[in-house]
Amino acid sequence: MIPDPRRVIARRVYYGWVIVAGCLAMSMVVFGTSYAFGVFYDAFAAEFDVSRSVLALAFGIQTVFIYVVGLAAGWLVDRYGQRRIVACSTVILTAGLVWTAFARSYVELVAAFGVVTAVGMSGLYVVAYATIPLWFERRRGTAAGIASAGLGVGLFLIPQTADVFISALGWREAMLAIAAGVGTTMLVVTLLFVDEPEAVAAETSDEFADAAARADGLADRPSNSRAIIASPSFGFVFVGWVLLFTPVFVVLTHVVLYASAIGISRSVGVAAIAIVGATTTITRLGIGTASDRLGRTRTFLGCSGLMALVTAGMGGLGLLESASVRTAAFVLLIVCFGFAYGGCGGLISAQVADLFGNRNLNTLFAAMSVSFAVSGLLAPPLAGLSFDVLGSYTPAFVAAGLCAALGTGCVYGAARRIAGPSA
Repeated sequence: MIPDPRRVIARRVYYGWVIVAGCLAMSMVVFGTSYAFGVFYDAFAAEFDVSRSVLALAFGIQTVFIYVVGLAAGWLVDRYGQRRIVACSTVILTAGLVWTAFARSYVELVAAFGVVTAVGMSGLYVVAYATIPLWFERRRGTAAGIASAGLGVGLFLIPQTADVFISALGWREAMLAIAAGVGTTMLVVTLLFVDEPEAVAAETSDEFADAAARADGLADRPSNSRAIIASPSFGFVFVGWVLLFTPVFVVLTHVVLYASAIGISRSVGVAAIAIVGATTTITRLGIGTASDRLGRTRTFLGCSGLMALVTAGMGGLGLLESASVRTAAFVLLIVCFGFAYGGCGGLISAQVADLFGNRNLNTLFAAMSVSFAVSGLLAPPLAGLSFDVLGSYTPAFVAAGLCAALGTGCVYGAARRIAGPSA
């Protein structure tokens, strides 16, 4: 009888690290594929003859479905297990990408890329972010940081690869190449994934030696997730996230066109997505340790404030007369943006736990993640509409920076309300 290769691996290394690699791959696939939309933007606009604001709606719809369907995906994971949901989600996502490659109208594009791919992405998103606590306690921060770094890896690899295929073969062939890569990668992940440590006889005592004591220590924490979600503090953070992550959706969907609009080459705009991916990856890998020393909420607020300044600053690049200076400033601001985004994004689950407790964390995190659906639906079309009406991206980028500043204030206010003025 052929031994289960997963059990063979589990005898040699703690299998939780295999799960971390799988979660990294899932977050890479979800966010790399989603944000590759910016590279396809001009090709889609030409193919389907729609305005930038209307085209951006396809991305907004996808964002909404990822996080709203994620609420149902979490329930399905609890009922049927992570591995089955990963397998089903992979099939749906790959089918959606293939359909996108053959789309003949804008309506088909919205249905394929905006809805079907999003349903597949939602299951992978939930598993990627909610699985780590089942395998790690002592090194949870490190493991979660590595897994979430998949977002940056995806931003670095997938849009760049797609752009090469678009230039060489065309956008439809590039989309098929992404579908093939996603399907192959996730097939390997599915084959290696397991639902719980017991499935491969993984030894977990080193990770969970104090788990019982920690659980007892949480007995006095609020356990009613509905009451927490309905609380003013949760609402402040939710609105804060809607506002402060608005620049992410504006920049990553419009940066290629924005670069061309201010006289910077399209290749630099495409490279900007890769730069954001690289810098956010590096930041996410180290932000957990740094925030443990400086304070996680304080670190989060500092990074969100920086993102506000950088985004607003990008709006003024068109005022620089020298093309070389404009390009250098653009790259510098993109690097700072990636750092700020990595600092915020690497701490989102930790922030929910710090502010509202560990109990029902999956439910609370899924509910808070719906804020991404709101900003993802509204921000890209409004930025496109601003350009269509005003002929410039400057107002959109400045407004996105102001939104992030207001969002930072909302989160700060919630943290003060929960912890008290002396915190």
